Amino acid sequence: MKYVETQLCKEEINTLINYIEQYAIKSKRSSVDAVSKDFYRVISKQIIFFKYILNAYPKTYFIKVIISDFLSLILNDIKSEKRYYYLNQRSIIENYLRLILKDEQYSDRITSQSFIDLKAKNHSNLPIEEYNKIMNEYKISCSYIHGGDYLKEHLVSNFEECLEIETKISKRQRKSQIAQFIDLVNILSKLFLLNNVEVIDNSFHRNKATLKYLMGKQYISIFHQIK
Repeated sequence: MKYVETQLCKEEINTLINYIEQYAIKSKRSSVDAVSKDFYRVISKQIIFFKYILNAYPKTYFIKVIISDFLSLILNDIKSEKRYYYLNQRSIIENYLRLILKDEQYSDRITSQSFIDLKAKNHSNLPIEEYNKIMNEYKISCSYIHGGDYLKEHLVSNFEECLEIETKISKRQRKSQIAQFIDLVNILSKLFLLNNVEVIDNSFHRNKATLKYLMGKQYISIFHQIK
């Protein structure tokens, strides 16, 4: 039975990828490349992972929000909406922090103190390079949302950029962007696991094969060590 659920997850992800391919052809008249498919599979696993938790804990508001963030990020990526992509990336980071810290004071707003608390709470499991990675990606997201180099451009250039349906990005830049996001999510997923062992255990009761498929061997090993 446990392997049946794992197979159902795989089929659900394949169905989504096929749907995305058809959507891309209709909306952009272009196919989805292998890099994009792999990227969407990674995100899909995160979505299903959180759906299991939501099923066990249906009142967890920020689980619902982070699922929506991941789905929206896929759509932003398909449509090459760079600013909205980073808006959702920032929201994903903030909601991970809320789920990791579990502190009411951060329900409304994530501040610089939130990241200090994250570092303090996970000091033995969060190497400085991983902490810097989270901070750097958060700063990049904020810079796209609040302006950055965009503010230096002439108003006509700003308006012309708004008229563009797609933001130009090279294949190399895109691969780097995807790699950076996956690294970020892997770090945040690890911290979520370490701070929510009981929640995850209850959500995947007698279904650790599916948990292994969704999280990967590396993190399922950590889970068994601390459980």
